[in-house]
Amino acid sequence: MGCDEKVAKYFTFHFWAREDGVFLPSSYYSKVYEALKSLLATEQFTISPIRTKNKKEVEDGIWVFEDFRIYLATPFLELVTQNILKIYESLNGLFDGIYLKRISCRTQQPKTSGNLLSGVFAQKDGACLEYDRQPEIFSEMLRRQLLSIYYQRFGAYPEDQRFFFVIKDGLKKQHVVPSRIEYFGRYEVFASTELLDMFCQMFCVK
Repeated sequence: MGCDEKVAKYFTFHFWAREDGVFLPSSYYSKVYEALKSLLATEQFTISPIRTKNKKEVEDGIWVFEDFRIYLATPFLELVTQNILKIYESLNGLFDGIYLKRISCRTQQPKTSGNLLSGVFAQKDGACLEYDRQPEIFSEMLRRQLLSIYYQRFGAYPEDQRFFFVIKDGLKKQHVVPSRIEYFGRYEVFASTELLDMFCQMFCVK
């Protein structure tokens, strides 16, 4: 895959669906998430909803045709590379009429603003926080989550711990994974270099 751990920001799963289309119920997202969670033995990752021009969204799911993609972001890239064959096997058998063609690694510089491709979530004492109700508390708990991940990754906390997160417009909300209420939209982050980088490793942004 040619993935440089220092600059890689997310993985792209390239799928192929039958030309006449495959219907995926809304639960496809949680099925992919749970399969990856089991394989990677961690929850420290996020995935995007299906990305493609060849789709038709309906009330209870989505029709996909030919090519589509799902992005995965994690600060622990080695968990993906170490389990790459198991990921192929698991995701190939997840849905009838769909197979995983390849996995590629995309590189990107950290961005202080852009669009969220995978949903941002925050928790307090194991409970999901709602950004649309308490944006400042959400931002603070997200900061603490990123600090915790940073410590897991490097064994120390960064000296500069500034971090503030805001969704500027296009706010969308989904609660498909029970442990997460995820938010999408155009974001802006005011943060130290270390925590901005950790944010962009944990969430897919564009």
